[in-house]
Amino acid sequence: MAAIAAVADRSTGAVGLAARHLESGETLAWRADEQFRTASMIKVAIHAAVMRRVRFGAFGLDDEIELAESDLIGGSGVLAVLRPGMRCTVSDLCTLMIVVSDNTATNMLIDLCGGVAVINDDLAALGFPGIRLNRRLTMAPPPLTPAGGRRAEAAAAPPSGTLATVTVSDFCELMARLQGGTVVDADASAEIIAVLRHQQHQSLFPRAYLDVAEPGNPPGSGGPAMAHKTGSVGGCRTEAGLLYLPGDGGTVAYAAAADRLADRTMTALAEGNEVLGLLGAIVLARWWPGPGPVPVREGWIPNGSGWLAASAPSPGLSGAAQ
Repeated sequence: MAAIAAVADRSTGAVGLAARHLESGETLAWRADEQFRTASMIKVAIHAAVMRRVRFGAFGLDDEIELAESDLIGGSGVLAVLRPGMRCTVSDLCTLMIVVSDNTATNMLIDLCGGVAVINDDLAALGFPGIRLNRRLTMAPPPLTPAGGRRAEAAAAPPSGTLATVTVSDFCELMARLQGGTVVDADASAEIIAVLRHQQHQSLFPRAYLDVAEPGNPPGSGGPAMAHKTGSVGGCRTEAGLLYLPGDGGTVAYAAAADRLADRTMTALAEGNEVLGLLGAIVLARWWPGPGPVPVREGWIPNGSGWLAASAPSPGLSGAAQ
């Protein structure tokens, strides 16, 4: 806990962490029951709501949805720079929403389910009333295509208010129940985890890991396997996931947030990226079973005094956390 406290003390904002070793029940927690913005981490919960709708027969994963000009939303993802008229299956939209955090795919899925209120009702029915989506995503699309240019010119100011909020404790519980196969049902939970294994952004929690197993591969001595989802917005970084350890090391469910940060930049060296990377190193070190040393870059492992080894200072924290 001293290492977490040191990271939190040097942060310009609020830091939250909930991590649970599922086999032993051991936990790490820091401000775990406080509210944080989720940024795109909320998309895991939206995926769960989609799978609940699928099980009810509202639509199928193989159903095709046509991309309309009115669907185009800026920010992360690829659909906003493609031309309307292409058709994606519901499964494709879920994959895009998680793997590349596609905002357009996310809004299409929210609409398909019946709107924000239906998503929240589904989450409450699944046992997560504390995970709440407040609105759709709204951002002018980039003007790469003629349709995007028209939408960008006509875009109104985005609505005020936070996209979604949650405690890291609640989101850690969602990840734990996914691993336990109890979110919707075992097949739905496995489907969500399979998509999370392919998530492409590795700059937050596993930032300092020497290796992360490729999707479909087991963890090894060089690093864990992961199923996870990031979130990034100005002044906030979040991530939730499952950390699969090698051998009999078991699985760690986690959720982490760094919010209300002075550094609102969106670059790879932003303060929030590094804060979550430090938390990721702490969590891996806490439960790493071996063989061999913890596969984390020098300078990122808590030492005996609870802070980071001084042999290779972590790049940028002292400068970013002003």
